[in-house]
Amino acid sequence: MLTRTIKAFTLIELLVVISILGIFAVIAYPNVIKWINDREVKAEAIKTAGYLNEMQTTVKSGKYGMVQVALQPDVYVYTMSNENFRNTYKNLSTNNTYKRNNSCAYRQSGTSRKTNMETIKFPSSGSDYVVHISPSRTVLCMTSDGLLNYGGNQTERDPETRLMVNVFTICSKVNTSRNSCSLRARQDNMYKVTVDKNINTKVYKLKNKSTWIKIDG
Repeated sequence: MLTRTIKAFTLIELLVVISILGIFAVIAYPNVIKWINDREVKAEAIKTAGYLNEMQTTVKSGKYGMVQVALQPDVYVYTMSNENFRNTYKNLSTNNTYKRNNSCAYRQSGTSRKTNMETIKFPSSGSDYVVHISPSRTVLCMTSDGLLNYGGNQTERDPETRLMVNVFTICSKVNTSRNSCSLRARQDNMYKVTVDKNINTKVYKLKNKSTWIKIDG
């Protein structure tokens, strides 16, 4: 007669396994959460750079004389027709501040809002609320010749070209607030997008709260 042997874990063995799983969870869980938060912020940074590249393509296609993008919680886009752009910036008889300083103003005369081009946002509430941004508004006036000057943007010197660039910082909502997300904050899960005069974009990640590492551009 055959005897069937039933093997099972003893109580001590089960307690050991549970203890090991508990230790693993305590050690691994914070790293997993940090990784998830980092991926969310990185996705927003890459999305922002891609969006700006799309806007650059639009203005260089000749459809508009200027495309103005206001990066803020609700991103706004304004366009200026080729005729208005010529009258404001190219007409030989025109003598205004915009032409003299090669500059623009937020929602300046001659522009119109294009809601169908506002395809990204950085909400401060709701299920899509994952990041904070700094500054609260960055205005980029794009033309076929490059960016116009805008005085209210955050700027720094590009480490490769040594030229001044516009800087847009993106932080995780988990460890920052609207006020503490800044270029000098040195927080975990921070990224920045830079835009130079030729509308070239670069994406950087802050490593070990000390060094910006370029990951795109």
